[in-house]
Amino acid sequence: MEIPLETPNPPVNISNGYVSPQQTTLNVYCHDRIFKKVTVTDSTGQPVFRVEGTSFGTSWSWRRKVLDGSNTHIFDFRHKSVDIKNGWIIENPKGDKLCSLVHKSQITHSHSAIDATVRTQAGEKVLVIMRPNDHAALTTTISVDGTAIATIRKVEDNDIASLGTRDRSVWEVRVASGVDLSLIMILMLCRAEMGHVWRQ
Repeated sequence: MEIPLETPNPPVNISNGYVSPQQTTLNVYCHDRIFKKVTVTDSTGQPVFRVEGTSFGTSWSWRRKVLDGSNTHIFDFRHKSVDIKNGWIIENPKGDKLCSLVHKSQITHSHSAIDATVRTQAGEKVLVIMRPNDHAALTTTISVDGTAIATIRKVEDNDIASLGTRDRSVWEVRVASGVDLSLIMILMLCRAEMGHVWRQ
């Protein structure tokens, strides 16, 4: 049974240019073993976002550049490789911090539990949480103040030893109307990275 989704009120937007006009489904394709290339399409197969990354270990943080469907650079997604709190930072192309994410497994006993502090266009700081719906975390829910605004479902997970031409993983993201898709993309990347690194 699908979880009903609702529009957040007030809006939680880090960018006003990517707000969903209606309930939307995105398909996320993580192409490689080390999570350097990702393609996101809408339900018709049209590109919505694209991710380019560097190899893990080339700097103090694992950085990925996120672009929209017109190849405009919208933000950088960084995982601090030496951070004992296992945190992520999102910055716009000017270097301004848009969002910070913290892994909450020590509290919830679920490695896919994430708390995100979002700095909105309105200048507020809002807590957005991602929690697993089941023990295997095949589906996770993103919510604000108890309102479910999106779900992430793992569709395909291929073994890295015999990947061949297949994608490393494939995900389906359902998003309510009136939701910033770039914000959902941040949490989606975080969830996929955890799935790649920890095989869940």
